[in-house]
Amino acid sequence: MYNKVNEFHTFVEQENIYLVFMNESWEREDKSLQEIIHLENNEIVSNVHQRKGKGGRPAIFVDKTKFIVQNLTNTMIQIKWGLEVVWCLLTPRNANSKSKIQKIACASVYCKPGSKSKTELHDHIAEAYNLLSTKYQKGLHFIIAGDTNELNLTPITNLSPNLSQIVRTPTRVDPVTGVEAILDPIITTLAPYYQTPECLPPLDSDPEKNGKPSDHRIVVARPITSINNQC
Repeated sequence: MYNKVNEFHTFVEQENIYLVFMNESWEREDKSLQEIIHLENNEIVSNVHQRKGKGGRPAIFVDKTKFIVQNLTNTMIQIKWGLEVVWCLLTPRNANSKSKIQKIACASVYCKPGSKSKTELHDHIAEAYNLLSTKYQKGLHFIIAGDTNELNLTPITNLSPNLSQIVRTPTRVDPVTGVEAILDPIITTLAPYYQTPECLPPLDSDPEKNGKPSDHRIVVARPITSINNQC
């Protein structure tokens, strides 16, 4: 992110994005993502201390004009050392007791290639899902997204018949072999309300930074039209 800040600002504003699941942000302990991303009324949920090294360092970017944000990372949901995942709970600002969508539990997940913690990650997501489902029953939905590489997603989608993986287009092209793969899934209970996600070109580096573009495409999920007749 550190050589792509202006490009990120432009993307969020031009595409009218309210919620971003970041991966491989390489967030630094001495300069947080919140310090470098200067968009009005935003909050970033992250955890720079999840494991040693630079790592994937997932994060969630939220537009606070649309959602009330509760950071669940290592508060309500404890994350074992070495697992790269952050959680937050969003409450749409226009939600009420009759709304179909009252709370959205969000997790940004990074599973590095060749990870030996896949079973632990599956167990963590299952425990968090069950905890939140027990605490918030009416109107609770989930979005679990990120860079999962070769992680088997079936144990996650099997947690509920309402959970489905909605990305259908390859999100990365191997620069050596040219093989395409879906490495950036969106697993959600909100599938009926969303179009099939679109894959846009990777985020470029800021021109003055002389860096490289991301090597994953940007996955964008847009609402179908309306929910409860509200855009």
